[in-house]
Formats: sequence, C-alpha cells, structure tokens
Amino acid sequence: MDYLKKLGKNLFITILFLLLLAFLITILYYFNLLSNNIYNIFKLIIPLLSFFLGGFLSGMQATKKGALEGLKIGGITLLLFLLLSTFLFQTSFELKTMLYAIVLLLTSTVGGIIGINKKSS
Repeated sequence: MDYLKKLGKNLFITILFLLLLAFLITILYYFNLLSNNIYNIFKLIIPLLSFFLGGFLSGMQATKKGALEGLKIGGITLLLFLLLSTFLFQTSFELKTMLYAIVLLLTSTVGGIIGINKKSS
C-alpha cells in the first residue's frame, strides 16, 4: 500500500508539473509574449521535463532498479494521456505520436536512472 501511495504521489506531481507549465506557457502565448516558434518548442520540451521529473522522483524513492521505476511512472502517465487524447479529443494514433511516446518513455527512464544515482545514502 505504501508503494502505491508513493506511485500516486509521483504521478500527481508529474501531471501537476505538466499542467502548470503548460498553463503558464499558454498564458504567455495568449498575450503575445511568446512567438509561435518558441511556443511550439515549449510544447515539446514541457512534457519531456515533466516525464523526466516523474522518473527522477520515482528513482529517488526506489531502493533498486531506478530505470524500471522511471519506466513505470512514464508508462502510466503516457497511457493516461493517450487514453484521454484518444477518447476525449478523438485523435488518431500515428507513427509520429508513437515516436514521441517512445521518447517520453526513454526520458522518464533516464530520469529514474539519474534519480536513483542522486539518492542520498
């Protein structure tokens, strides 16, 4: 039960971080403080940072196999977002989406590896 609580907390932090940064960038874009090119770059970077943070936090709380913990948190978050985008927004699943999903999973896995190595002994 304690493991599920930690996993839920990390999932919540990952999603909250993603939503807050996306909201901030959207507000800046809405008031024309960001150009379209910079906005598009941030649209790619923000999920990467969010998934890295989730993997990093999971890795810091793990006792071993930080890569697996990062992969778990990344997989759960990615599955949640893919289901939401498919059913709520009726988007199709394309090769570009699959490649981006793989990059996000790798990012969270790297975050887990770094997190377990940065853990205080």
